[in-house]
Amino acid sequence: MKIAIIDDSKIEQERLLNCISVWAQSSGTFVNTETFDSGESFVRTLQKARFDVAFMDIIMDGKTGIEAARCLRENDLDTLLIFITTSPEFMAQAFPCHAFDYIMKPYTQERVDRVLDDAKRALGKRGEVIEIAGEKFLLSDILYIYSDSNYCEIYTKRGKRKLRISFTELSEKLTAHPSFMVVGRGAAINFDNTSHISDLDCVMTNGDRVPVSRRKIKETEQAFYDRQFQKMLSKE
Repeated sequence: MKIAIIDDSKIEQERLLNCISVWAQSSGTFVNTETFDSGESFVRTLQKARFDVAFMDIIMDGKTGIEAARCLRENDLDTLLIFITTSPEFMAQAFPCHAFDYIMKPYTQERVDRVLDDAKRALGKRGEVIEIAGEKFLLSDILYIYSDSNYCEIYTKRGKRKLRISFTELSEKLTAHPSFMVVGRGAAINFDNTSHISDLDCVMTNGDRVPVSRRKIKETEQAFYDRQFQKMLSKE
């Protein structure tokens, strides 16, 4: 779960960070948290970053939490927005920003636990965590991987990471899961994040195209359809 904390008070940031850490340990949830000292700094990162949850202080110097939330919604409708405030009088302004919840200061560990439990259920996360070269990834976030000499480029829903690990080692680790398959020399994909197969390409849900080797195209097509069928059955 990727979480943003937007608050111009370092003390409040640390307090919330501690509450989130306690919840993550007790719930067994992998959490990646980033802090922002202003609405402006948070808005600047929206062009390159996405968050599952954003804790937004309403009263801040410069761009207010309401203004920052409006910018968030222009870029992202999926982030669960949780306002932090000292007074309920701002809730009318916050309502059009499609807030998931709000927390009144001073809040307790129990209140943070409750809202994060709700957020986790809403997000459906859902996913298994895999460790790659010392870094942790949600399997459901991985789109595809490419080999690059002694490194691998890992393309996820949140961007690209290049890590020092052999393609053989990483592909063996990934293909232990039924949603992954090696489709060509130095290329593996996640069928759960594949939209369709067109000619000799796997078209991913973000529009990227991953080439499939000619000798593996029929095997890849069959594996893709088998995976879709498995997912359909699991929902019944």
